Amino acid sequence: MLWEDVRKSYPDKWVVFEAIEAHSDSNYRIVDDIAVIDSFDDSMDAFRRHNELHKQKPNRELYFFHTSRKDLDIREKKWTGLRNI
Repeated sequence: MLWEDVRKSYPDKWVVFEAIEAHSDSNYRIVDDIAVIDSFDDSMDAFRRHNELHKQKPNRELYFFHTSRKDLDIREKKWTGLRNI
């Protein structure tokens, strides 16, 4: 599903979704195919669901956005340094 389709199917909602197909371009993550997992009226409910799913399966590419956004502007973060030594 494309973001435009998600916006039409879930108007004025917070959606938690998985990027099924995505690629990187100029430090942005471009999501080509979306699988909607859940939708909410409240941002905190979406945030909690996103965190719950991320803890269960940390390797999944999960996001949550409001469908009022015309575009998904997902800026990639580069992590540097050492963790959990």
